[in-house]
Parts: sequence; C-alpha cells; structure tokens
Amino acid sequence: MASQNDRKNNKFVRPRHLKKLGLPGMLVILALFIGVTVYNDNFAGEESGGEASAENEVTVDQHIDGDTTRFNYNGSSESFRYLIINTPEIGRDGEQDEPYAQEAFERTQKLLDNAGTITVEFDEEKQDHYDRYLAYVYADGEMINETLVREGLASVDYVHPPNDKYEDLLRDAEDKAKSEGAGMWSE
Repeated sequence: MASQNDRKNNKFVRPRHLKKLGLPGMLVILALFIGVTVYNDNFAGEESGGEASAENEVTVDQHIDGDTTRFNYNGSSESFRYLIINTPEIGRDGEQDEPYAQEAFERTQKLLDNAGTITVEFDEEKQDHYDRYLAYVYADGEMINETLVREGLASVDYVHPPNDKYEDLLRDAEDKAKSEGAGMWSE
C-alpha cells in the first residue's frame, strides 16, 4: 500500500505483484496484450463460416462459360474462375461443344442474371498463374459452384490446396448427382 507521504507527493507506487515482474516481465505482458489485440482485430468475423461478405459484392460484366465469368470487381472487369469445379468446355474456333457445356453455361448465366446480389468468397490464394481470381461464387447466398455440381453440370476438379475449403461439400454434391444420374452423370 502507498503511504500517506507517497500520496501527498503524488508518487506512483506499483503493487507488489508488478514489482516482482520487473521491467522485462512487464514488457512481455504488454507485448502479449498487444499481440492478442492485433490478432483479434485481424481475424474478427472469420468464425462465421467464411460466407461471402458485402465487401466482395460483384456485378456481371461478361459470361464466358459455366465456370468462368468476368465480374466488375474493385472498379474493373476481372476474370473469375470458380474454385474446385470444372464444367464441360464450349467449343472455340469451330470446335464442337463438349456434352452439357451449353447447359452449364446457360445455368450459370440464369443464376447470375436473376440474382439480386452476387458475391464472391476467396480461399487462401486469390489468383492463379493466369491472373484470374479464384472464388466461390454466390447468387443471393446460394453457392453456384455447388449448384452446378449437384445438378450434374460440373465435376469436382482442379483441387489445389490450400484452395480446398469446400472440397468435402462439393464432393458430397457430386456423389449425390452421380447417384441420381443428374446431368452429365445420366449416361
């Protein structure tokens, strides 16, 4: 306890348990406090399941195919590749479409064009070596990646850790599509 004289002279007296720590101990405690505070600020909200946030809202600029769309993002038109899925390829330069390519393209187009809000969710790596953004795409909260797989219009493919957050979800959707003979799995 501080004495009457110390109080009168406005001297600061540390409690005994802090005196025992000394300056190095108090610095360690301060560093830990700052570290925990910074960590909590940087990762606040990540426990929500990683749903796409409003800051990742996009609008369609151009439909490319079933698993690639150009979105208006951060003030420019950017190419987005849908993570962990592959839709059949649309024929280019006179080549024929692969089976279900048009259906996948039209389904993606319909989901996006009818959506009130389109959002994207990134995994660990935001872009590939072609400078395309890699994302899970949501139309009014519904993950298009999963919808296409569940309807047999896409397969689970291009799984590249660490971008594999929803691999199990998409594999379950593919198993269901196969067991029901949906889309490309009907043959």
